[in-house]
Amino acid sequence: MVLAIITFLSGFLKYTPFEHITLLLIFLLLLGGVKLFKGVKNTEISVYSKFFLILTGISTVAFMLLVAVAVVKTFITELTLSDNLELLEGLFYLASLIFLIVEIGSIIFLNINRSRNST
Repeated sequence: MVLAIITFLSGFLKYTPFEHITLLLIFLLLLGGVKLFKGVKNTEISVYSKFFLILTGISTVAFMLLVAVAVVKTFITELTLSDNLELLEGLFYLASLIFLIVEIGSIIFLNINRSRNST
């Protein structure tokens, strides 16, 4: 969750020497999302918890898909990667907002399941 917040806030690093650190963070989010997909399949949790965890994985993969779209647009158009990432900035913020919402939902449902199993 901290990584998603850092990625969300890294939008404020535009036009600084640290602008492309976001790409590394997005790649780490992709790895976390893929690991989450594999982990959800093998767990015994409620359907709602699995649903929220799968949505979390999808939203992390969406970050990397947006980067891939920006890279492809860089080759097609005469704009730089930074300009293409800036054009997709609204979608990045939407993906990070969805990620935060489903992450909070996942935490809530997992804590509800844990408290029911402990009593």
